[in-house]
Amino acid sequence: MAEVGKLIKNVWQKHKQVLLWALGGGVNTLLTYGLYLAFNLIMVYPIAYSASYVIGIVLSFFYNSLVVFHSPLSFKKFALFPMVYLVQYLLSLGLLTVFVQFFMVSETLAPIFVLAISLPVTYLLSKLILKGKDRAAEDELQQ
Repeated sequence: MAEVGKLIKNVWQKHKQVLLWALGGGVNTLLTYGLYLAFNLIMVYPIAYSASYVIGIVLSFFYNSLVVFHSPLSFKKFALFPMVYLVQYLLSLGLLTVFVQFFMVSETLAPIFVLAISLPVTYLLSKLILKGKDRAAEDELQQ
């Protein structure tokens, strides 16, 4: 049992940033998915998705800056951060449309498939913007 504890501790220490990002992203995803479902009751799915997406970006900026990457908040980063999500948004909305209209996946399940495809890109771009190119590269060398 002590071996398992050591293994968990080692994994945590080595991959803390990614694990914190994934945990926060998971909570943010559940929250924004819940918002999407609620909004979808009163508006069409592209608008419901867009509204929940914007709320998720703001939550993600604060969580990732303060908890994951320990990066000081700045207006410049706050202004740049949505660029990560603009790329992800366009990709996601396109994929959402493909899943719903071409693969006939329900409007409530399609966002789950979309997230599975877009999450790795989001992590890397978030890290680059919030930590900066040099600090992000240093992190990769230390791991």
